[in-house]
This record gives sequence, structure tokens and C-alpha cells, in this order.
Amino acid sequence: MSLYSGFKYESSNHLKEGTMSTVTNPPHPAPETTPAPTVDPPVDQLFDQPADADQADRVDRLDALIWAAARATDDPQFAVGKAREFAEGVFVGLVVGAGSGAHRLNCSVPTASGPVTAGEDLSFEIAADVRAVCLPGAGREREICELFALAHVIGAEATAILRTRPLSNNADFGTTFGIGSSGLSPDGYVVRGWRLAEGQTSPIDAAGMFAFCCSEASSGEPLPLDPNTRYADARALVTPPRPG
Repeated sequence: MSLYSGFKYESSNHLKEGTMSTVTNPPHPAPETTPAPTVDPPVDQLFDQPADADQADRVDRLDALIWAAARATDDPQFAVGKAREFAEGVFVGLVVGAGSGAHRLNCSVPTASGPVTAGEDLSFEIAADVRAVCLPGAGREREICELFALAHVIGAEATAILRTRPLSNNADFGTTFGIGSSGLSPDGYVVRGWRLAEGQTSPIDAAGMFAFCCSEASSGEPLPLDPNTRYADARALVTPPRPG
């Protein structure tokens, strides 16, 4: 059932690149002057799971973490509802604004016990304007949405990362992102990002995403560069209004 009339979302998980996470350098907690919020039970207990944990189990653990954080508020049910409403809005905005291409979406949420990301990127293709978005109920889509909700309920500054590769018939792809018609190899991606904080989203420019992806979060030491990757300025997300 679609929450937003007039838009359609269809996922495509057949892309071979979608079988693993591309978030190699998620951010660490906020500076010492603004300690990252903690939850009960601790994140490291809720996420004490093997690398190949079942996706349904990962989503269940995210749900437990969201509710654990919400119990610190006056109205946990209201807090969870607002967090998931925010998450769905971000999800719709990202899909609607992704543009034509083969996409991979992930999110990194900093917590007191370390960063939390989806175990696998969400892969989807868009070949034309998106007219409707059906909100996810399970699978990778739900895992991504739960990460957005987690960031909201614990008050963390998270980062949504969208990697995009041109479809075979998109000759103008490089020009669209300001990298020229020959600026991207067939195996390359254009990376865009958005900051999620205090119930708001803000686009990250190309320099900011390069810094995020190409330096080690704790030490600031540079990471090996991928010559096939380009970074582009993100645009502000536009979310259709909720009906009623």
C-alpha cells in the first residue's frame, strides 16, 4: 500500500554489486563536546551477531534498538512513530530524487558503541521519472528505513550514501553530474550524500563526500582512492506531502 499517491517505487536486487555494503568508512561518534547518545541495552549487545547474519534478524535488532532508545523519552510509541515517519520521508525523497541510473543506497549511523550500517546496499534502477513510491515492508528497503529511524530517535547525525552508475542508454550521465561525457569508467560510480540530523536532511557537496569516503574516521588518515569513483554535489531532497 502506498503512503504517497502519485509516486511509484520498484526495487531491483539483481545487480551483482548489491550483495555487500560499500560503506567502508562510517563516521564515529560526535566530538567530545557533544557525546553521542547512548541506549539501553547497549548497541554492541544488540548487534553482537555474525557478519553473515540473516537480514530479518538484522531488521529485528534495529527495531529493538529503536525501541530501546525511545524508552528514554516521555512517550516511546510517539517517538518511534515520528522516527519512522521521518525515515519514510527520507526514503521517498531519495528514490524520487535519485535520477536515472543504477543505484546503491546505504546509511551510516554513528553510535556510542560504533557505527551501524546495512549489511548490504539496497540496489535499484530508475530509467524514467518516478511517479509513485510504495513504502517498504521488509527486506533491504526496510533495513535502510530502520537505519534512518534509528538516527532520528537517538539524535545522531547520520549519512545517507547513494552511489549511481549510468544505464547503458544514458549518454548524458556524466554531463548531468558535471564530470563530462568521458569522466566515468564503465565500472565507476558517482557518489552523493545527505546528512540526517535533528529531523532534517541536508545535501553534502562533492568535497564533503570525498572527505567522508576517502579518510579514516578516527585518525583522518587517507584511504586508498578508487580511480573509478567520482563525487558530486547532492541536491536537497524533495518529499511529496502526506495525504490528508
